Amino acid sequence: MKIAIINESPTAYNLCVAKMATEFSRQGHEVFVSSRADMWSQRCEKAYISGIFTWDLPNLVYDASMLSTEYNMEVEVGGPAVTALPEYVQKFAGKAKIHTGLDERFEHIKGSFQATFTSRGCPRACEFCLVNRLEGRKIIEYEDYNIPTGINPYICDNNILSTTWKHQTKIIDKMRNVHNLDINSGFDDRIFIKDPDKYWNLYRQLHIEAWRFAYDSPEQKECIEYIAKWLNNKGINYRKIIVFCLSGGRDMSFGDCQRRLQFLIDIQTSPYPMRYRPLDTLVNNYTPPGWDAKWPDLLFGYYGVPYKWRSCSWKEYLLGEVDKGKISQKELGVILCQ
Repeated sequence: MKIAIINESPTAYNLCVAKMATEFSRQGHEVFVSSRADMWSQRCEKAYISGIFTWDLPNLVYDASMLSTEYNMEVEVGGPAVTALPEYVQKFAGKAKIHTGLDERFEHIKGSFQATFTSRGCPRACEFCLVNRLEGRKIIEYEDYNIPTGINPYICDNNILSTTWKHQTKIIDKMRNVHNLDINSGFDDRIFIKDPDKYWNLYRQLHIEAWRFAYDSPEQKECIEYIAKWLNNKGINYRKIIVFCLSGGRDMSFGDCQRRLQFLIDIQTSPYPMRYRPLDTLVNNYTPPGWDAKWPDLLFGYYGVPYKWRSCSWKEYLLGEVDKGKISQKELGVILCQ
């Protein structure tokens, strides 16, 4: 059989797409992988379409509808984006079969992949995060999982410190020879701070790319500051301490977000601004209520680019944007008053 596998979110590594391609090829099918429905996929007998981000859903439903109706092809759609907005997909995806949540058919496929999950679930259930709906709050530990490969291998577990200590020690044993390993979702600061020596002594055995944390709510400020200083005292500099910082979320003013990001620089970490988007948005460049449309790009253009915040202040950066004609003197005054 000729099978098309379409990744509608090509800006991100799609693990399920990689697993499907591996498994169907192993079964002897002729597999075509693309980022949109193209001439090759139109010649196939079946199509699997996956979307990670909700703003990719307009393209996903267009392709699903076209292939399932105009080409009378058997089509299945799934992925986090479909789980977030199943009603929208159902309405516009033609005759495609819709799959929500994790797809157990492909969850445990063996192969050589850039990413892996050693567990699923997260107990936090943050209102801005889809994991609760996709994986649930209960931690499910996998006994057997792939070791990530490639130049940038990473572990995708959404809350690795919520797994049992036995599970975490097994991860170390299995992955101690993996270089440049990225524990991509980071460490839960509220767990790490309970016994930093314990987690430091365990995870320092890995060749990890960075110590990642998240600063999503004001209540985490003191905790993040303590951990930053603690890691600094262990000889870890700001380049290796990366803190995801939710920006533009519910009740977050622009000024508050800017000050939180600056705080992370001041305590010797590297901020990683995370643009807030509602779970039901179809728009990538979402503008939070009360924000000017230019403000998110200014914020991420400075705090998301290390060489900029290392070389000049926030005000100096904004003055440069005035010189480039990106913002006016009046807009500069408004921004600095936030």
